[in-house]
Amino acid sequence: MRIRHPYSTNTFALLSTCVILIAAGCASPQTTQRLQISPPPPEASAALLNSGSRQGVKLSPEENILAIDADMRYFIEENVPAALSPRARLSYLLDSMVRPSQLGLSYDPGITLNATETFYARKGNCLSLSSLFIALAREANLNAYYNEVTIPPSWDMVSDNSMVFYKHINVVVDFGDDGHEVVDLSVDNYEYHYPQKRLSEQEAAAQHYNNRGAELLNKGQNSEAMRYFRRALYLNPQAGHIWGNLGTLFRRLGQRDEAETAYRQALHLDNNDQVAISNLGRLYREQGNIEKARALEQVANNFRKKNPFWHYTRAKSEYESGDYGKALEAIKQAISLQKDEYRFYRFASLIYFRQGKRELAADYADKAARLKIKSNSNS
Repeated sequence: MRIRHPYSTNTFALLSTCVILIAAGCASPQTTQRLQISPPPPEASAALLNSGSRQGVKLSPEENILAIDADMRYFIEENVPAALSPRARLSYLLDSMVRPSQLGLSYDPGITLNATETFYARKGNCLSLSSLFIALAREANLNAYYNEVTIPPSWDMVSDNSMVFYKHINVVVDFGDDGHEVVDLSVDNYEYHYPQKRLSEQEAAAQHYNNRGAELLNKGQNSEAMRYFRRALYLNPQAGHIWGNLGTLFRRLGQRDEAETAYRQALHLDNNDQVAISNLGRLYREQGNIEKARALEQVANNFRKKNPFWHYTRAKSEYESGDYGKALEAIKQAISLQKDEYRFYRFASLIYFRQGKRELAADYADKAARLKIKSNSNS
């Protein structure tokens, strides 16, 4: 069950999408098996992580992302009465975290912080706010842990051929025999029926370092980004998407052999990784390996044709540019591929409204509402 807090407004999207994968186009999971991308030799992928000592790069930084200090303990003591029932303590905790007169947290998708840093900054992305919530919940004697949610694909378009792809993490509070609550105040991202699983603290820490590495890479701080990606993979060497991010860093550094190794390792761990396939295809084209590049590009082209969320992304891009006709064409293509996704109809309603077609806007809005109710009732 998701908790919807009364202070869950547009200015506070707690636990929103936040695990960053740096992409260049996407690929279709239905066709990756035929590519037969061989894994790199184990010693080659290991060398990418162990070469830091040769370059003067250490595995650090190291930090406890759930550590708290005296001010945080005092905050719980003052705002969450210990004598209350567990569910009541959860309610008091949520209220104190979001109420403007108390902690007054705000969501900032571009900042990854640990729990203590988030407490003082009063803002952060979803992973930051998740870490803070778990740290404070445990101080309030609540059993809270990270929860990874498989949401439909979502991209931020950077250019026609580049994007950032996100995953989603929220929090579960376990009350034992009294059930559990999923704490997710980002109501636009989470639905009850999405597949989800518990995320270990070590895996969450790896995501933390991955995000920081991606933020540093986007700022051009490549040496620091390398340290964070390597630390992330030290904690979770099975995370294919982090290998993909490391490959992107090597590619930007002009180290194409190392980039290929990292991308191939990402695909060895997950041969349906759309991001790694797309980036490897771009790398092969840069290397002049046209045959392999074309094979990967065909996969990307198939993805664009068959994946409704690609068309949804394109519709949003066209809408933001003011071309409502192309936006409508793209969203109708998305609807034709997945007729039960309420967000597609809701967006089509918005486009029709902008075009002045009020009746069609109302029809699509009604359809979106009915589909959302049906989706929630089936979860």
